[in-house]
Amino acid sequence: MERFSFYLLLVFLFFKIEASGFVSDTLNLKDKEQVAKENILVGYGDKGWEMRYGNVFLMQMQWRFQFRGVINSSDPLFFIGEEDDNSGTLNVQRARLKVGGFAYQPYLKYYLEYDFPSGYLLNWEFTLSKIKALQLKVGQWKIKYNIERFISSGKQQMVERSISNRYFTFDRQIGVELLGDLFEDKIISSSYNIGVFNGDGRMTQNEDASMMFFGRYQWNFSRKPMKLFYCDIDRVRNIQGFLAFAYVHNESAYTSFSSNGGEQLPGYLEGANSYYIVNQYNAELMLKYKGFSFSNENHIKNINDRANNINSQLYGGYVVAGYFFNEIINFIPKQLETNLRYALVSNKTFFKNQINEYSIGVNWFFKSHSNKLTIDLSYIENQDFLINNDNYRVRLQWDISF
Repeated sequence: MERFSFYLLLVFLFFKIEASGFVSDTLNLKDKEQVAKENILVGYGDKGWEMRYGNVFLMQMQWRFQFRGVINSSDPLFFIGEEDDNSGTLNVQRARLKVGGFAYQPYLKYYLEYDFPSGYLLNWEFTLSKIKALQLKVGQWKIKYNIERFISSGKQQMVERSISNRYFTFDRQIGVELLGDLFEDKIISSSYNIGVFNGDGRMTQNEDASMMFFGRYQWNFSRKPMKLFYCDIDRVRNIQGFLAFAYVHNESAYTSFSSNGGEQLPGYLEGANSYYIVNQYNAELMLKYKGFSFSNENHIKNINDRANNINSQLYGGYVVAGYFFNEIINFIPKQLETNLRYALVSNKTFFKNQINEYSIGVNWFFKSHSNKLTIDLSYIENQDFLINNDNYRVRLQWDISF
């Protein structure tokens, strides 16, 4: 971690020198003339501190901290380090540095994200976006299989994602992807993602010849892609939203993924290369209108244990809705949003009971998702699949980015 911090310091000093008037010898004469004519900008924007040379270079640097307190009546099996801590815990859940921008041309974009508590380089991605309808991305990032996971943890409706996320997300993978937006401003406005990945999780090499194949189609019924964050903070006056379908095929040693990499779901043994064949499907919906927001995911996951010749099927998902009641009741503060969520996970092959989550929460937005306070209360039914062992949970969180 110390070495990474040193490298970031060198990057900052490099751009500081550039901002003082030095123009890199790697630029051609035309680019040098362009930089000389335009003001070199150093300032603060929506994505943190910015250092820019016209249309030649841009670096945006943002810090993010997430402070959380948790009280549970028991410690469920579905808890994992990134999503929740044991009862009575107060800690820094996430502390991250985000660096993004473009190099040489505005359509040559890059993005890096580093998490200090875990010591993980989470994202390193490069996107060629000259043609909006046909973009190319390479590197490591959260694949856009399910929106709940793809959207930052700092832009969620509740303190943390639903219980279904762990069982169905593919999280961060290394690979290459084609993506784009089509027919904008038309009723058939669409977005798509088609990718091939190693399929073994974060910062891993492909241990066999098998690859992960991913496809997603999204119909933007509001005639253009919407901003990807939960809650209708903007109070949009025209309905915004999308309906999307996604599919993933993967052969690997794992049945689940998180920021830690490849893992096993409860009931599944540690596997070898291509031990598990996973085919997964998702249909999801998101919409916002006049302070109201709604989101839903529906998953089916087929797992073939090829070593033991066992086929199993999981299904699950969530429904979450939020509303700023200031839209209809004037004395309620504009910064306050109330939300409800129901989520479920079922695996009839291995487990007796279905997990159900019932949650209610409130958000107080000091400055959009960049500075907010969240509290939620949850009742988790059949928290360990096997017996009727229920759980109550209360969480309080302050999330701030600058």
